Amino acid sequence: MLALLPFFLSICEYLSPTRPVDLPRHATASDSHDGVQSRAPAVRFAVLALVWAFAVTHLSFLVEVPTGVICPPGWNIESFVPLAQLITVFLDAVIISQIARLRQANQEEASDAWQSLGALAWTSAAVVSFFAALSCLDPVNHATNVALTPLESRDIVINSVFTAATLAFGVYLVGSFHAHMVVLVAIGTTVFVLVLSTASDSNLNAIWSDWFVTSVMVFVGFGAMLHFRRTSISLHWEHAPTLGRYCTYALAAFLLVLFYASSRRHEHPIISPKHSMIAGRIESDHWFANAAKSTSFESATKEYRQRYGIPPPPNFDKWYEFAMSVKSPVIDSFDQIDSDLLPFWAISPALLRQRATYLLEHPSLSMGGLIIQNGQLSISPHIHGTHRWMMDVVEDMVKPFSQWVPDMQLAFNLDDECRVPVTAVDSSYFRGEAQISRSRARSNQDFVSFSQTQSPPWDESFLGADDSIWQQQSELFHVFSKKPILFELVAPTCPADAPVNQVRWWNRKMNCEECALPHMSNGFVRNWTLAADVCHQPDLAHLHGFLTSPSAMAASQTLFPVFSQAKVHNFADIVYPSPWGFHDKAPYEEKRDVPWEQKINSVFWRGASSDGFAVYGSWQMFLRARFVWLASAIRDKMAGHNKHRFFGKHQSSPSADPALLKTTSDRNLQTSHGNIGNEQIQVNVSFVGGFGRCEGRDCGVEHATFYGSLSAKPPEALDFQENWQHRHLIDLDGAGFSGRFLPFLRSASLPYRAALFRTWWEERIHPWKHYVPLDLRLRDLWPAVRYFGGSEEGARDAKDIAEAGREWARIALRKEDMQVYMFRLLLEWGRLVDDNREKLGFVAEGMDHSSG
Repeated sequence: MLALLPFFLSICEYLSPTRPVDLPRHATASDSHDGVQSRAPAVRFAVLALVWAFAVTHLSFLVEVPTGVICPPGWNIESFVPLAQLITVFLDAVIISQIARLRQANQEEASDAWQSLGALAWTSAAVVSFFAALSCLDPVNHATNVALTPLESRDIVINSVFTAATLAFGVYLVGSFHAHMVVLVAIGTTVFVLVLSTASDSNLNAIWSDWFVTSVMVFVGFGAMLHFRRTSISLHWEHAPTLGRYCTYALAAFLLVLFYASSRRHEHPIISPKHSMIAGRIESDHWFANAAKSTSFESATKEYRQRYGIPPPPNFDKWYEFAMSVKSPVIDSFDQIDSDLLPFWAISPALLRQRATYLLEHPSLSMGGLIIQNGQLSISPHIHGTHRWMMDVVEDMVKPFSQWVPDMQLAFNLDDECRVPVTAVDSSYFRGEAQISRSRARSNQDFVSFSQTQSPPWDESFLGADDSIWQQQSELFHVFSKKPILFELVAPTCPADAPVNQVRWWNRKMNCEECALPHMSNGFVRNWTLAADVCHQPDLAHLHGFLTSPSAMAASQTLFPVFSQAKVHNFADIVYPSPWGFHDKAPYEEKRDVPWEQKINSVFWRGASSDGFAVYGSWQMFLRARFVWLASAIRDKMAGHNKHRFFGKHQSSPSADPALLKTTSDRNLQTSHGNIGNEQIQVNVSFVGGFGRCEGRDCGVEHATFYGSLSAKPPEALDFQENWQHRHLIDLDGAGFSGRFLPFLRSASLPYRAALFRTWWEERIHPWKHYVPLDLRLRDLWPAVRYFGGSEEGARDAKDIAEAGREWARIALRKEDMQVYMFRLLLEWGRLVDDNREKLGFVAEGMDHSSG
């Protein structure tokens, strides 16, 4: 939009061509008193400026890759934004032209000119300050404008100082140079820096190969310089050769760098994830080789000590017998448990017991309690009826082995979101202290079993409390629902030098190329674990509902023993097998599945917008909303804008932005009636039902955006077994983890997964071996689908991945495997809450206690 500024300046000059009488710096022999001759340069330059603006805009579209954040259509005020931008740019041109006239006045008028500019600046500052103060009365703007983080304050101060200096410098320059030249140099410099910043990215290939941009940038640049030199209206005549020479050198250097960079990156766009697949399968094979090395209980005990450096917990033999009785394929690899529990070694057993009881004494925190006493199970009475089923399922999960678990009280998180974001400083301290405690446990030679009593014992007074217990509010947990949490809660869990603590990503509509580099390779996810690490991805503040506007978020930075179904990287929640999966809330009915060859070659997804609470437009950034919007753009592109050709049942089509299809590895997507490669790929994606997790105006805007109008009837949910009719199934985070991934994995279809949350089975299910991983930005979605669904080789790979995931799920993701994991987790936790934990351990008779 600002690229039109030179054009508007020409319009202003054309409408007001007369100049002050005494203008020795800009007067020429061709100037006349009636201003007729002075109109000609303005008209000629207006044409040049218009072409320049078009080239710059075109270049910006080539360079900037959109994130997919939604701009909702409709007749609301948003539709007038482009017009408002044009008006403001024209006003900028008027202001600049008038400032130039003041600065080019004679010496006697110079003092008055500066006073006028100063008064104008102070007036503008007063007006802006008034509206800024007024906007702070609104709750969301108050949080944005007042409750700033140090990082945000730093960026605002730096940007403000830079902007003020730039304006002052520009005002100074228009005294010696024409306003056209000053604006052109400013915009040209900005554009060139933007282009050069892509020199290490394949975006540069698209820029260099675009003949229009290359030719216009060169010819308009030289044409503008020749125009200014010939008319001599832009600068002193004696300055023209010098400035022209410098501009020529700068342009030549820019073109050389552009040519060099493009010649270095001449490879074809990546359309195959083969490299990531090979690397992922090698890592998977290595894990499998170490997951069940033990062939006997004695070797399992030795392997435990070698792997974790401490003896296994008491009753480890009972766990081993249980695992063998259900034919568990995983005996040795339980690194998730060890990692989750490590920080708690730094806290005394008595304090751990106290904190666990504290959670159950405050049922308003949405915690469910499981009490184990003398092998008997009971459930805390203070649980909302809507969540009681979760604790019933947990009880059923634990019951087969409860007699071997020591007495304890467990607090289970009944909300979807994780709850314990411990700061990086505290986490580092806890892990350091934990290693000291474990080293003492490692050095012991004589081990004992679980203690019969603890001092002080578990507090049970809350069990008989009346309903007034619901009124007790915790001072250690704070509510963060419906507001951004990345920089306030999540960023402190990262090291101080992490990008999320050094960079504030302000532009939510432009993709951050550098943010994904650590975990991406050739356009696809290379490191799935790192892909969930928010520390190097500050742009995720605008790309996930949990970080943008969580529905229910009561969190504490104190290390509490909260058992959650899933968690985000660096949260200290203890992950356990989900009741959702154990209870088959999303069932897989094998008899209704069909062979791979009979499945429709389509991308299928049905779901609700549950990954956040829609307020103040936050839904425009949610993962599921961006996915549905992107799928709509892909479908429309394939159908040649025939919006109903590839729709599934009950689907309506919003107006999708074709720019969403622009990706590094898939920039020049070519489709012809949906034919890609050798097969036809269909897109069958839609929200279902109304939008419930929303507030005020956002409910209606969401409905109109995805269903076409406010009065449109929302599509009804389909039978979950409909998924098995399609080859490509997409799994996305909801408010927490998605409960549909395990049935997807058990099916004969190919699951794709984009997730921030990590679960108990994360270490045993491997990307590229059992499923296709997707980056949260979703730029790799269509390249992956195009490969696996649009070529013979890709279809073979897709079938292999689907079959591998299905077979492994049958072996390692059964209810019995969840119980094996839970049994081991509770034994490890029982050691931590025991007063003699550094003396606890199990060693079979006749074994060397110091082995390993």
